[in-house]
Amino acid sequence: MTADLSPTPIKSTSPGMRLLKQILRNRSAQFGGILLILLVFFSYAAPLITDKDPNKNKPSVALQAPSLEYPMGTDNVGRDNFTRFLYGGQLSLRIGLTGITLGALIGIALGLISGYFGGWLDSFISWFTDVLMAFPDILLALAIIAILGPGINNAMLAIGIAFVPSFMRLTRSSVLALREMTYIEAAKALGSSDARILVRHILPNSIRTLLVLITLGIGSSILAGAALNFLGLGAEPPTAEWGAMLNAGMKFVRQAWWLTVFPGLGIFLAVLSINLIGDAVSDAVAGTSIVAMQDKK
Repeated sequence: MTADLSPTPIKSTSPGMRLLKQILRNRSAQFGGILLILLVFFSYAAPLITDKDPNKNKPSVALQAPSLEYPMGTDNVGRDNFTRFLYGGQLSLRIGLTGITLGALIGIALGLISGYFGGWLDSFISWFTDVLMAFPDILLALAIIAILGPGINNAMLAIGIAFVPSFMRLTRSSVLALREMTYIEAAKALGSSDARILVRHILPNSIRTLLVLITLGIGSSILAGAALNFLGLGAEPPTAEWGAMLNAGMKFVRQAWWLTVFPGLGIFLAVLSINLIGDAVSDAVAGTSIVAMQDKK
């Protein structure tokens, strides 16, 4: 018998898998991920957890303190606060996720176009972004709501537009650095179209830094959505939403603490879980970047 002297193939780990492994090993990401999964599960499993109607009034049990029958008490018209908390979580999380998704899609697209093509197009998009950045995020969202009118869809759109400048700026700076790379020049020489270069070469190499902004932005988006709903510019009564529930509970804060504590706790836990994951993603991106630089050396 002859020994097999063929070289053993070396298993290489892709940058994406390396990044994912670092995130999963992070204790903060583990805790934040479990917390977020629980919030999402209980919110979207509300019909299985409780058979109560979140909008059904029952004045005979109004402002009851937390008990076995009503774990989070009742509000001023006798609605079950626990049921409204679960259904409100669905809307709050959806507003945050949709808002940041809209902002990311629009901002990344503008950043790719601005950074890659340059010229008057870059100047115009940068000027437009500077105008948007002159306003704080929540103030810009309020201005957009004032133009479009209150409503859940308008609130999500306003939050998305408010996050466009951040994504545009970060994407543009990444594209400006990447478009001078040798492999981009090679792709142009081989006849690749601008759209193919942007989608196949530049965007994948920009996604790691954008991932940090997306992750941390979800928490900010949830806060912005809760703020708009707290001001009555999002969900309309009697729709259950954590920010709107906070607003309604403020009138009874002295006699019914549970009406503000529980929705406030929901917002706090949602933002905390996402920020913990975002910090882990940031550390992992920094770590993989250092490893990539060492590999090049």
